[in-house]
Amino acid sequence: EEFMLNYDKLIQKKEILNLFIGIGETKLDEIIKSEDFVKPIFINGFAYPLYSTSEVNKWIEDQKQNRVNK
Repeated sequence: EEFMLNYDKLIQKKEILNLFIGIGETKLDEIIKSEDFVKPIFINGFAYPLYSTSEVNKWIEDQKQNRVNK
C-alpha cells in the first residue's frame, strides 16, 4: 500500500515508521546516520526532531528510481 500525502506536514520519526517505511526503528536510525536521508528539522520547544512528509516521499521515490534489478 502506497501512502502519499499531497501536502507537506512535519512528523516525528515514529510516524515515518508507521506511515511511510515498514522497517524497525533501529534500521531507520542506521539509514538516517549513514545515508542521504531527509534532514531533520529542529524547532525550539519540541522534544523531537521533525521530518517533512514531502521530503520523505521524495526520498522514497529516489530509492525506487535507484534500485537495482536483481
